[in-house]
Amino acid sequence: MTFFKNVPYFIKQEKFEGPLEVLLDLIEKEKLSITEVSLARVTDEYLAYVKGLGAIDPVELGEFLVVAAQLMLIKSRALLPSLALDEEEQGSIEELEQRLAEYQRMRGFARELKKLAEGGRHIFTRESFAGMEPVFYPPPRMAADILRQAFASFLASLPKLEKLAEEKIKKIISLEEKISHIRLFLSETVERAFSELVKGAKEKVEVIVSFLAILELAKQKFLDLDQKKLFADIKIRKIS
Repeated sequence: MTFFKNVPYFIKQEKFEGPLEVLLDLIEKEKLSITEVSLARVTDEYLAYVKGLGAIDPVELGEFLVVAAQLMLIKSRALLPSLALDEEEQGSIEELEQRLAEYQRMRGFARELKKLAEGGRHIFTRESFAGMEPVFYPPPRMAADILRQAFASFLASLPKLEKLAEEKIKKIISLEEKISHIRLFLSETVERAFSELVKGAKEKVEVIVSFLAILELAKQKFLDLDQKKLFADIKIRKIS
């Protein structure tokens, strides 16, 4: 590389806050390791962060929501040990753990590079060449075809952006909506069964969100939960 002027070179970058950055910050704050159990523990904090996001690019928001969906799956399995996951869902959990572990490793490397930079180790330019016209001096056997093939190979290795087809996007059932539905569900009858609540559910995720909703309402002292034995139906009773 030829330096045209003998001037220092600075790089300035704003703080990066992507979904993995936020999730890793939460895990490190709680001094947890990257495991399914840890991810289940920080899910609520991550969802609160996503809910508080203001105006954000739809593509970036999509990345946050993908991680949120993976965390909800992990938390659901932690709450329902008997919940069976298909191959795609299991692979999604394993992928998140691997990505997060790799990101943590890269962030550690970045910290070490920062220490080296702050330690006063500098790169010095060749001042005697300052002001000279740039000259392209390739190796003797370099040819245009070799450069073309090299660039073509590089471009082919870049990840391709995939646009989701509209028919693949499903309606999201929010926890708030399900909580409102349960409050209405218990408005006329004080006690109902969980099986009645999820009767007619077409997706597994609706059952999961319904279960999380009754746990949240129990936490708010709106209702009591009673299960006579393992795997028996859960009785939902509104607190007067």
